Amino acid sequence: MILDTLSRKEIDQILFTIMASIYRFERKKVQLFGINYEAFYLLFLLRRRSSVRIREIAAEMDIHISTASRAVNRLEKRGFVSRKKDPEDKRSIFVSLEPEGEKVVRASEDHSYNIIKKNMESMKEEDIEAVVTTALQFSRILETPLVSDSADGLKKVLEG
Repeated sequence: MILDTLSRKEIDQILFTIMASIYRFERKKVQLFGINYEAFYLLFLLRRRSSVRIREIAAEMDIHISTASRAVNRLEKRGFVSRKKDPEDKRSIFVSLEPEGEKVVRASEDHSYNIIKKNMESMKEEDIEAVVTTALQFSRILETPLVSDSADGLKKVLEG
């Protein structure tokens, strides 16, 4: 088994290489679109749900509610999101994605898709399958919970 042949140092290097690649890829997006990774995550989260309470955003992103509120403030100032009070609980605020935020999400997705598709076109089919299989297992490998709708999307890819 290949896992038995890898040293601790090699596994650490593999993880660092993956992290560095994702970090640099995301930094390019930050430069292109002018918002940070946290903001992208929040916009992508809102796109997958019609509206989300600030406390749910904080829980999903594993950040303090005041940090979530500040992130929403920054995006609201740019016209990417809007807030509405819950008619049943005035203390609760719903956050929704606005058309301007949808444009940023779509542009980011297009950017990612085009780069990945272009760079994978020259790969062998079995190598592409290995990348996809590994990507689908990353939350399990790293013991990080998936957003439930992400898990559903991954199941569709596997069934695909």
